[in-house]
Amino acid sequence: MDKLIVANTLLKVARVEHDRDYEEKIKAQDEWESRLHERMNRLIQRKKEISEINGNLDAADDDLVEVNAGGKIVVAKRSTLTQIQGTKFEAIFSGRWDKKLLRDNQGRIFLDVNPTCFRAIVDHLNEMMISSKESPPSPPIVEDECKHPLQHQLEVFGILPMVEMPDSNIIKDQDRFIILHDWLKEGDSDGKFFLLYRGSRDGLTNQAFHSKCDNKGCTLTIIETTCGMVIGGYSNTSWSCSGSYSAANKAFLFVLSGSDILSPCKMKLKNENDSHATCHSLKYGPTFGGGHDMRVNGCNVYFNTGSSGYHPGSLPHGRYTIKEMEVFQVTKSSLPASTAARNVASRGMQPQDRAEPVTTFTPAIDEAINSRRACLLQAEAEMLNFEESFNNEQIFVEKISSGDAQDIIALNVSGTLMVTTRATLCTIKDSVLAQQFDDSKWTEQGCNGSPVREWTPDQVNTWANNIDGLPEEVSVMLYENEITGRELLSLSRDDLKMMGMKRVASVALLLKEISLLEHGTLIEHSPYCFGKILDYLRSKRLHLLGLIKNEPALPVVCDLQKNRFEKDVKYYFSGDAAKFILG
Repeated sequence: MDKLIVANTLLKVARVEHDRDYEEKIKAQDEWESRLHERMNRLIQRKKEISEINGNLDAADDDLVEVNAGGKIVVAKRSTLTQIQGTKFEAIFSGRWDKKLLRDNQGRIFLDVNPTCFRAIVDHLNEMMISSKESPPSPPIVEDECKHPLQHQLEVFGILPMVEMPDSNIIKDQDRFIILHDWLKEGDSDGKFFLLYRGSRDGLTNQAFHSKCDNKGCTLTIIETTCGMVIGGYSNTSWSCSGSYSAANKAFLFVLSGSDILSPCKMKLKNENDSHATCHSLKYGPTFGGGHDMRVNGCNVYFNTGSSGYHPGSLPHGRYTIKEMEVFQVTKSSLPASTAARNVASRGMQPQDRAEPVTTFTPAIDEAINSRRACLLQAEAEMLNFEESFNNEQIFVEKISSGDAQDIIALNVSGTLMVTTRATLCTIKDSVLAQQFDDSKWTEQGCNGSPVREWTPDQVNTWANNIDGLPEEVSVMLYENEITGRELLSLSRDDLKMMGMKRVASVALLLKEISLLEHGTLIEHSPYCFGKILDYLRSKRLHLLGLIKNEPALPVVCDLQKNRFEKDVKYYFSGDAAKFILG
């Protein structure tokens, strides 16, 4: 009987400890959840307060938003510009930051960007409005010469996922790598590219290929032929010299480009369970299909898609001479979602929140507690993402909208209007442009950033007083006649004479300054060449601001303009400064 009493006592103690442990676990999770709700409420309140200070509370989807993109006016509905939620592009046009955004003298949002590339982005968004999941819009498209500025804009605005460019002698165009990544994503095979083999470096031999690429896991083979075609294949099975065939359920062949190729083409396996998807032999390089739909042998590649395991493609069958061949290992770079969430969440968690999953209660209770813990971890990760995203959004808006309307410079480049900022023109300190535009008159002119058409007579008077060489009596005359900004822009020579302005030189000077308000400072150089210089300076400034990761590439200039471009660069960037652009 004594033993039974002891056993009952132990049971009661164990029950009390069990209940206490359970209550502590639940209490800790309740407190964790409460902290998350408090953080979310604080973030919502913070957003509301900042929006009241910096935003347009009346912003609506049907609003027409006018954008001055480097001198070209683009108009679109707010709903069109804000389709891709969570991007910096959406943030700019959401209305949350309307009062913070840099605006031109007409009150339009000003972005110091290449206008052709910005137009391509808006065209992409316009197409997105009428597209479906089954038929998505084409990515923003520009001519080859504008692809670097376009990629910089996409990176800055976060509109499309940026693809890390691998070290390739064959593909220099990021758009092509985006296509390859998209094809890999279709089979959940995407990842980072690591160069294993290069024909020009390692030798165009079967032995060199196998020594570099066997037993390396998933690989992507890219081949450039002497006739200019880019073709290749992907295998999710390691290459080897086993002398046999093997399955590779996610393998595919592709034709990326060529003179007779209308568009990139992906050729999948006819049967994912095909046991002859890839061929492994020391006699050959990378070989696909039981009937050798694509076979590499030394410096030749044989293409015969549709003959066995793969669907037919757009490339004519035959033998092609290899100019270059590269093989990349494709490695998954991301952590499993649960691991990533745990790593992110741990940065903002209390010590008790990081406890390991429980295994001390009944299986049903353990499962319920651990399930709630997993949900809280995910919520914590999402909360951190919301907070960081909003902080990054604030920083981005501050950087992209730094300065005020007085720093917006309109340039009349031999009749072509280009608009930029003084900061962009002064990016390279020792340049002629920096000396020309790093002058106090650019900050003194203008009236607190107000659009010219909204200037009051007082603001017109302030502007006129800051014009070097203009007699004070002229500004007095404008003030006495109560000339507003809108009226100022419409004044003619006869109007000024009727107001009593008799001195010819004063009339000419005033009309010139009025013209500059509308048409900008004259730059007597090739618009093509100066536009290339301006694009480079814009990208250089974005890099200095930390908005793009890599140093901007050198401008791509057509052969007919190269000599003129070099002269213009050396004119504006004498000595060592020219190396920044000419390389």
